[in-house]
Amino acid sequence: MKKITILSIIVLGLFACSNNKQEDQKFNKHTITVSVLPQKYFAEKILGDQYNINVMIPPGASPVTYEPSPRQMKELSASTTYIRIGHIEFEKAWMSKFQNLNPEMDIIDISINAELIESEYNHKTDHNGHHHHGVDPHIWTSPKEVKKQIELIYQYFVKKYPDSKPEFTNNYRNFANEIDSLDSYIEETLQAFQGRKFLIFHPALSYIARDYSLEQVSIEIDGKEPTPANIQEIIEVAKKEDIKVVFVQKQFSTHNAVVIANEISGRVVQIDPLSYSWNESIKMIIDEIVKSY
Repeated sequence: MKKITILSIIVLGLFACSNNKQEDQKFNKHTITVSVLPQKYFAEKILGDQYNINVMIPPGASPVTYEPSPRQMKELSASTTYIRIGHIEFEKAWMSKFQNLNPEMDIIDISINAELIESEYNHKTDHNGHHHHGVDPHIWTSPKEVKKQIELIYQYFVKKYPDSKPEFTNNYRNFANEIDSLDSYIEETLQAFQGRKFLIFHPALSYIARDYSLEQVSIEIDGKEPTPANIQEIIEVAKKEDIKVVFVQKQFSTHNAVVIANEISGRVVQIDPLSYSWNESIKMIIDEIVKSY
């Protein structure tokens, strides 16, 4: 028993040393912080594996309510750069705190060249004609907008690390071609469905709808749960348009979506526009939209 105890202590000690060594190696890299997982995908596509990418909003968490962990704040304090997505609630709540914690950290806003959608709910299905204003933040969902975002990331890092320009340039061109291929796939796939409506709980696909000539009908209005009257209106729209699928983002409850799906003899499909596997996720969303028709 004594030998087993000693052996256990040695093994635990070696494991702790290994973890500490991995942590040291991690923090020996330049650390870059981003808000959401798709941004990590974008950054790694251009920068390769030279950098430690710290993601503030982890898988399954809401960009509206999430609060960073102490570990994330430690990585943030070591970051040379923060790549912000632009207009998500998480950044509005926390960005000034991040700047105070790490005043030397550069901040890139990759929404500066975006053709932003001004959220304005003034249709019958949107609170009976009431007006609500604000910028739709979901610019990472449309390949046409992502193309602008990766150009900003590329230009910044080429200027900051000029010795790595050949590698960054090659990576940037390859990724731009990947985005162009996805864009062409979406254009071709949705060509026959222009003007068609799709139903979604949280309006996360506004930029896809705009850029590829679809119409998004949102259940959630201005970040608020729908009232019974709103739900009834949406059911009427769905029946009129013969909509049989309700899309729900993975980070949200499916309760209201299930209620509506039952009323229209339809089904609920979960999607994840916040997935790290951005290309695969967007392609899957497009394929599911087509299946819904």
